[in-house]
Order: sequence, then C-alpha cells, then structure tokens
Amino acid sequence: GLRGRPDQIVIVDGDFSPVEQKTGKVPKNPHDSHRMQLLAYLHLVECETGRASPYGVIRYGEEHVFQILWNKEAKMELHNAVTEVKRLMKEGGAARNHERVGKCRNCSRRHACPERLDASA
Repeated sequence: GLRGRPDQIVIVDGDFSPVEQKTGKVPKNPHDSHRMQLLAYLHLVECETGRASPYGVIRYGEEHVFQILWNKEAKMELHNAVTEVKRLMKEGGAARNHERVGKCRNCSRRHACPERLDASA
C-alpha cells in the first residue's frame, strides 16, 4: 500500500491539509511527481482521519505556493497511477525514463537498478 510522511500538516477550518516543501528551481507549475506525492499524502490523511481534505499544498521556497485539489478527478488520477505501478511491478519493474545522472544518484533504488546512469552508485 501507500505510505509516506508529508513535511507538514496544517489544520484549516477543521481539515487536515498536507504540505510538501520543495527546494530548487521554482517551476511554472508543480512537477507531476510532486503532485502525485501530494495526492498520495491526501489519500493517507483521508484514510487516517476518515475525512477528506479539500486540498493539499506544494511549496517551492518561501513564496511559491500551489494548492492541489483533492477531488474525484485527483482520486482517480492517483488510483490509475497506483494501478500502473502495481502492473509494472508484476511484470518485473519499470524502465528508466530519463537521461539525468543526478536523478539516478538520488534514487532510493539506485543500488539495485541495472539501468542507472551513475555507475558509482
């Protein structure tokens, strides 16, 4: 199942809203992977509290804040992503889909990945 821990949870009008703090270059829109991470946290908060928060927050630096809705479409997006990950795991895993050495270097699966770009992992 899903697991994880948001950087922060704030209570707004009685709702528990996860906040994910990101560093580095501020994107025009949240990265898909950051959105998916926040959607997973919204799901976990709902499962733990029995109440759905209307949104979560991704912060890039101190001033750039993106509110991500937790609605029917977001729940379906998360469900589809989890289903796809399960399918890939059943078939033997996912293939690397980038050419970024830094991404491989910081990946939690780098030591067991035959496709990693950083050979010194």
